[in-house]
Amino acid sequence: MVKTRLFKNIASLGIIQLVNYVFPLITVPYVSRIIGPDGYGLINYATAFIAYFALLISYGFDLTATRKITLHSKEKENIDNIVSEVITSRLILFVISVFLFIISIYFFNPIQKDIYVPVILFIGCIATVISPQYIYQGFQDLQIFAKLNFIRGLVNTIFVFILVKKASDYYWIPTLTTIFFIGINLFLFILAKKKYKINYKLISLDKAYKVILAERMVFFSTVVISLYTSTNVVVLGFFANTREIGYYTTSQNFLNIISSLITIPISMSLYPFIGKGFSVSKEYGISLINRVVPIVFYITFLASISILIFAPWMIRLVYGHKFDNSIPVLQIISFLPFIIGMSNIFGIQIMLNLGLDKLFFKTTFIASVIGILLNIVMSKYYGYIGTAWNCLIVESFVTIIMYLALKREKIKIFVLDYFAPQEIIRTIKNRK
Repeated sequence: MVKTRLFKNIASLGIIQLVNYVFPLITVPYVSRIIGPDGYGLINYATAFIAYFALLISYGFDLTATRKITLHSKEKENIDNIVSEVITSRLILFVISVFLFIISIYFFNPIQKDIYVPVILFIGCIATVISPQYIYQGFQDLQIFAKLNFIRGLVNTIFVFILVKKASDYYWIPTLTTIFFIGINLFLFILAKKKYKINYKLISLDKAYKVILAERMVFFSTVVISLYTSTNVVVLGFFANTREIGYYTTSQNFLNIISSLITIPISMSLYPFIGKGFSVSKEYGISLINRVVPIVFYITFLASISILIFAPWMIRLVYGHKFDNSIPVLQIISFLPFIIGMSNIFGIQIMLNLGLDKLFFKTTFIASVIGILLNIVMSKYYGYIGTAWNCLIVESFVTIIMYLALKREKIKIFVLDYFAPQEIIRTIKNRK
């Protein structure tokens, strides 16, 4: 049944996300009152833009390489090859990203308002090249992340209070983010190399090209997901000023804090765990999903209800009255933790673990096309409020079509008997 390691990994990742966002929550009330909505809008817009380059460099290897390592965790030579392929491929993609970024600086007007912020954040993409997340995920050994991220969060928080004293000090925020992001991933990569005795070797360009080509479906899926998520902010930048972007991204980032404390630990821990279940048999994997779905359902639904009710209090407590216009945005998107929690089960945990990469791509591609077109209209005529509604509509749409696609594949996800409280307790107690 649900193994002890799974719960340990979920707990560890919960701590990681808690540290990632609770430490910033300590600094946000202080920083937000200094740099205001305009400063936040500038930083958050640049962050959303640079996310595209990080996405290209990452190339979905945190999913595909994790899947490979999970299946070959006891075969050292295979592990060496997997890691070598990922690092070399990401180096190539980073070089491509450098050229694309230089071109974008000259032709993309919204990021020209303050060139330092996007440049320093782009340098942080080096951390994505060396990120060893897929290694630790594949071995289901994620506890080390909790300890190191606690240290990173603590040190970063101390430096924010020391360095950010006036509105013009906003540039320290992306600078510190980049420094610590690179530092922590470099340390984790060196540690993983020693711990798992990984021998890295630079592979040929031809082999790297074949790896990139082979994993393109999952990469395209991550791209189209980004097109209906982070593109919201980029499109809004063409129709709104930095203050309005600040109102939207403040609520979005606050919701990300809640979602990351809940959905990311569950998703990252479940992926290799469910993958092993499917490696036994399709039926066994589905039986694990049936048991896990009610737990995810209740946790994310209660979180969404709480956000909806307490949105005004949370925004004013953390950001102050300058951000009151962010309250309706947070209320509109309050049910995203629940919706995304379900779509993660349908897409990541089931489709990808079953090797239904093309089906996953098709469903997300349809959603992205609709999302981009709708986002342009909603952002142009209704501003940041329209962007919020677009986000909710598109996430709901993708969740629904994923469910219908799986139903068409005759995969039963919901077993109502398992939603009973006594069954959930039994699931948790039957850990092995």
